[in-house]
Amino acid sequence: MASLIPLLVITLVLLSNASYSQFKINEIITDYSGYWKSSATAINSVKPDNSHNLLAFSYYGKRYSTGVNDTKLSTNGDLFIPGDYRALPVQAITGTVNGNTKIGIGEKYDGVTGGKSTPSPVNNIPYYLTDGIKGLDIGTCIANLPVGKLSFAVTSINLAAINDSIPDVVITQTADPAGSEYDRYEFTDIEGNRVGNYVDIVLSSLPSVGTWVADFYEASTNPMTLSSGYVKTERGLRLWAADFGVFGINATNISRVAYFKISLNGNSDVAFVAYNNNAVNVGLILPTKLTSFTGKTSADGNNLNWQTATESNSATFIIERSFDGSAFMPIGSVKAAGNSNNRRDYSFKAPAFSGRSFYRLKMVDLDGKAEYSTTISLSGSQSTTVSISAYPNPANASTWIKHPFVTGVENIQLFSAQGILVNQIKATNNQTLVDVSRLTKGNYHVVFSSDSGRQASTLIVQ
Repeated sequence: MASLIPLLVITLVLLSNASYSQFKINEIITDYSGYWKSSATAINSVKPDNSHNLLAFSYYGKRYSTGVNDTKLSTNGDLFIPGDYRALPVQAITGTVNGNTKIGIGEKYDGVTGGKSTPSPVNNIPYYLTDGIKGLDIGTCIANLPVGKLSFAVTSINLAAINDSIPDVVITQTADPAGSEYDRYEFTDIEGNRVGNYVDIVLSSLPSVGTWVADFYEASTNPMTLSSGYVKTERGLRLWAADFGVFGINATNISRVAYFKISLNGNSDVAFVAYNNNAVNVGLILPTKLTSFTGKTSADGNNLNWQTATESNSATFIIERSFDGSAFMPIGSVKAAGNSNNRRDYSFKAPAFSGRSFYRLKMVDLDGKAEYSTTISLSGSQSTTVSISAYPNPANASTWIKHPFVTGVENIQLFSAQGILVNQIKATNNQTLVDVSRLTKGNYHVVFSSDSGRQASTLIVQ
């Protein structure tokens, strides 16, 4: 592409060219027009021009499903190893979007052939990196992501998954790779120190497994514009995969892992970065920002109201009720906005109950990720919060986190405002002391995790 350099440039700079064959993905299957298969040795003459989700990929001589639609693979006679892959959810992208940054979408994605739609598609970079089923839409991308970093909280890695020959990371490249520029991939500890070794990746040495047709909108303007030179352009699809063992993760350092970090070179063109959900847990705060959740009793039921400031990739609010504050059951759902930068108000009327009842929201995004709101209790005309809290708040050295009494293995996690995990400790009794002296001033999310779910609150560090 003339001014769009690599989309997820992938090549191990530290490896010889002869070693690339064991890392490349040489075949993909998607649900474009129901079913679409293409490989490096048999490029499909059909060129996808809309959204389509990755169903399977072939890596090192074996085909793995992503779990998006295994039935479709079986119906078409494809043999595969069942898998569960999901796009890494984007919480923060550092760096400044510039005139070279583009949002690439299938040429017919916007409903217009050969030009710009009115209105133009939404300008939301994180959305296009996590859209589609399980976030695996390979028919949208971000081209030339600005120089910066992507960080993702990783709560635990399955030791048995390391060096088991099953890919743990899948990376996409959906524009023309060029040159030797690379992105750096690595795991770090809670303080940002590298764990294991880094991997520098460039895609220019890998063959294309197929061709798609895309429009590339200007991401630095809102609404986005579309120049004539970026309409209905054909680009190659390239993918690369690796086991966590490539990053030097092993039994001696696995307990130190807290983040997966990508350092972007400024010319990366990414559809998604996926992870093996059977090998790692990815911890995050959902991009939906809930600003309030209240309730009030009335003669004909309990009126629940909540408000969001922003939403990204949100799917559903599931309303859950409990009569003891511990065991919750779903009693209804409300469809979420999906993507919004404006205030949104929601309401739900729960059936009347004569005694005390407890309510919480399960906020589910389009990838199936879920987060819980604070819990409120109703036994009259007022609602009271029974969730976790921090004191002192604001804090500058340490703070006590008050939470439900510990009955098993519960954890306290602190996330930055961008959703990056900055501290994690084991909860004790019904309150836990947390050191915040080394944290940067600002707002943080406090999450209490237990077998029954997660509760969150806000902490200010001064």
